[in-house]
Amino acid sequence: MIWLETVDSTQDELLRRLAPGGPGLPDGGALATADQRAGRGRQGRTWTTPPGTALALTVHLTPAAWRPPVGVQHYSWLSLVVASAVVDVVRELGVPAHLKWPNDVLVADGRKLCGVLAAVTPGGGVAVGMGVNVDHRAGVPVETATALSDWMPAEELPAPRDLAARIRAAVLDRVRGWAGALPADGGVVDGTHGCVAGVVDHLSTLGRQVRAELPGGEVLEGEAIGLGPGGTLRVASATGGHEKMAVREISAGDVVHLRGDVRRVH
Repeated sequence: MIWLETVDSTQDELLRRLAPGGPGLPDGGALATADQRAGRGRQGRTWTTPPGTALALTVHLTPAAWRPPVGVQHYSWLSLVVASAVVDVVRELGVPAHLKWPNDVLVADGRKLCGVLAAVTPGGGVAVGMGVNVDHRAGVPVETATALSDWMPAEELPAPRDLAARIRAAVLDRVRGWAGALPADGGVVDGTHGCVAGVVDHLSTLGRQVRAELPGGEVLEGEAIGLGPGGTLRVASATGGHEKMAVREISAGDVVHLRGDVRRVH
């Protein structure tokens, strides 16, 4: 793991290193910092934090080169698999965390602690970036965010560099276990497959009434009933005011957990 004193974005820096003429970075290599100046989120959003308040970490994965190799049809699972590894680390610190589809780590009161974003690299691998809020004692940037400092005594807060090493190790362990359990025939993987049991166990979205704000402005409300191929979210909703339910598979969008009808407790 390479620790950077400051950088615009660990994910952008990793992509630059993997571009032609760049120094490269091996499979499992990572870049991390506690001073990221121009982080990126899903759908082109920015993610900015004051220096020293958050950990930014990006891990380079080359699943096609693993043995056995992982087919690109499974790559869309990586954000969820990585996020579930972050949940494990956060829980080990004593913080009650869970996963919200598609890539957010939330705490018990629903505020966001971490986001995960995957990008394809120039060599056909995947750069999986994570931003973990560590210390908000000087002030909370937005009301919907939280940090480890809200849930732990100050003297127990992990140093960002130590936290980065711990998360990287958990991520590599989780993704390699996932890859080793994929079907040997390259078949479809949905939420019923054992290789993603850890994801499903951590995913508090399932069993809830949700509102999905889809690309293009469409809004869909219904119950999140499962995960489809590649980690899509299956949402069942009434059609035309009748009792008959239609099931949609969502591959992108913002999902809001609605109150009520919560059958899954984390």
